[in-house]
Amino acid sequence: MDEQLEARYAEILATTHPSFLDPSVAKTRGLSTPFLVNGPKDPGAPRIMVIGREFGGKHWHISAEGGGVNAYVAKALAKHRASFDKWLAKNGDGGTTFFNFMRALADRFDPGGLIYSNLFCIDAGGRNPSGSEYFPEIKRLSKRLLEVQFDHFQPDVVIFAHGSASAATRREFFPTKGVGRVCVGRRDWEDVGIPNMQLWEFEMYGKLLCYRIQHPANWRGKAGAEAAKARRHLLDLLTRTLPQKPLPVVAPVAEAGASTVAYSRP
Repeated sequence: MDEQLEARYAEILATTHPSFLDPSVAKTRGLSTPFLVNGPKDPGAPRIMVIGREFGGKHWHISAEGGGVNAYVAKALAKHRASFDKWLAKNGDGGTTFFNFMRALADRFDPGGLIYSNLFCIDAGGRNPSGSEYFPEIKRLSKRLLEVQFDHFQPDVVIFAHGSASAATRREFFPTKGVGRVCVGRRDWEDVGIPNMQLWEFEMYGKLLCYRIQHPANWRGKAGAEAAKARRHLLDLLTRTLPQKPLPVVAPVAEAGASTVAYSRP
């Protein structure tokens, strides 16, 4: 339990109307209730934070059963933890879905360091909520929650994987131009055939190393091939810069024919 994180989330949710935390009201509006994010399970592992676009399911409705904001936060975090563990444990479906990308990260790096978040904390029936009349409030809550996550989790790497449909909102949250700019471009890989729109490296707030890729969906044709190449390239980049998953090492023991498995981090 991270009591400080729970308190920070509760402080933010207390600034919105209680109806946004009521699943029955949310359903009539065609919305979810707020999606809250846990930190890494292993604080010593490389912290890789991946930001999707919205939950993508149709049943993210948390009921605090009259317990108020603090009860909502506790239940939402418990559901996030259980759901993320379940999604990481599933076998790949052969496509290029978001959680196949998360599992690819878990295969190379300690999964205890992975952080799963979303650009929007509320979705509209599993989809982008930009068409909702409540979108201004959804944006406000989403931005504040993301800012807390960056500050509290202190990720080693942030991967924005929400795609181009919500790119304008990301740039509104974290400007790349003008006097309020907080993102500064570092490099791309167009020289090796990866378009900038598929992979871009930048620095945020002068300290966070970030990458922007397209949402790992089932793209087709040339764009799909470029997106897949960009994801592979990003995985290789991270492999060269972050500690990888602990490897099993067979250590000799006194009894013949027996072995003990230990783990070491490169």
